[in-house]
Amino acid sequence: MKEVLSVPGGKTQGIIKEYLIHAHPHPRNYKTAKFMAIRESGGIMDRLYSIQCEFVLPPKTQYLDKAIDFLNEDAQKRIKGYIAKRAADFGFDEGKEYKFYLLNVDRELKHLPRTSGALQGHTYFTLGELTSGREIVLSESKLNTK
Repeated sequence: MKEVLSVPGGKTQGIIKEYLIHAHPHPRNYKTAKFMAIRESGGIMDRLYSIQCEFVLPPKTQYLDKAIDFLNEDAQKRIKGYIAKRAADFGFDEGKEYKFYLLNVDRELKHLPRTSGALQGHTYFTLGELTSGREIVLSESKLNTK
């Protein structure tokens, strides 16, 4: 298991923060992680989220209520709100399943860590590196080559 999965938030950053949910088309080759950091433009990470749970479903299913009935009422409300807002503002890829992450804010990263170079896709960080207080941080793979 990895410590922190970091992914670009792009235009969905606002709804991720509003609903504490992140979703992406499934499958992707992400490794299981305890935490998630969503990168804003410039690669800045301002929050560390703990991952409450993960699950896969087609967001446009007519059986959404049944598909998420294993979640508590608050989580169901958040999922429905996220799906409605994202569908209206950005959409979902037609006919695809998505992996959803229910998040909790673990801590604010007031030092706004980022990498020195641009990151295109996902990467992993150690918890210690992201919470070190340094503005420029190294991904797990770069730490392991030092």
